Amino acid sequence: MWMTNRQVREELTEPAAELGQVTLSGGGAVALAGERRNVTLCLPGGYHWTPRRGETVLVIKSGPDCAPCVTGQAGAGDTAPGEVVLSVEEGTAIRLKAGGGIAVTGQVEITGGLTVNGREV
Repeated sequence: MWMTNRQVREELTEPAAELGQVTLSGGGAVALAGERRNVTLCLPGGYHWTPRRGETVLVIKSGPDCAPCVTGQAGAGDTAPGEVVLSVEEGTAIRLKAGGGIAVTGQVEITGGLTVNGREV
């Protein structure tokens, strides 16, 4: 049977983004249709995160070889519209609220000086 290149490409096309499950701590391997190894972790500048085994993550694929890249955790937390929450485990979080407030849950450690309303504490 003869097929054009276009027909073959259409049959082998993967989704551009999908949810996968981390199979090795650190996010280096993700289960999609099959397990993909050496997956790159792509995050915004200044943001650091190491996915745990079993977490559901968003995987995008780009480039000519559809290289997968983990971009974030799926279904992470209970955020209100406009909020951002940074959390590593249950009971520890920094919540940037939509109205401009900041809520911190967990033990707080400060290295260096602390200034509150322009006064050093």
